[in-house]
Amino acid sequence: MDESIAIGYGVVLAIVTLIIFVAVYRLGGNFSAQLLIDIRRVTGLFIGYSWWQLLVVSCLAGVGEELLFRAFLQGWLTNYWGVGWAILVASIVFGVLHYLSFAYFVSAFLMSIAFGLGYYLSGSLLMVIVWHGFYDLIALVVMVKYPSLISANK
Repeated sequence: MDESIAIGYGVVLAIVTLIIFVAVYRLGGNFSAQLLIDIRRVTGLFIGYSWWQLLVVSCLAGVGEELLFRAFLQGWLTNYWGVGWAILVASIVFGVLHYLSFAYFVSAFLMSIAFGLGYYLSGSLLMVIVWHGFYDLIALVVMVKYPSLISANK
């Protein structure tokens, strides 16, 4: 996949992912209520960060986590168990390492499944890095700089 196309797809997929999370949040219920609690806990870690610091954190998460979970773990497991099991196991590990609650685990697990499938189908680690990093950037900016957007209706 051409680099500019990979970047474009990554940005579009990050926006689509954000829309899905907003829809889940707007549906309400226990799951979205727990996610809101978790989001507030995560937000506390980044209060006072500048725009530049949020950008760096997002880029490091996108690059570091996708190198670890997709390029290394999923790639290595694919050699032994096949792609389906590799995506599943890498996603379970991703979810466990992001565990704040069952709801947050499920969200991280499903997001990792999407990243794993995206990587497998596109063959582009760059696309998945951009997808993950840009999603994290949007989420962090909203949580830290515009928290009223996630708590206005709850």
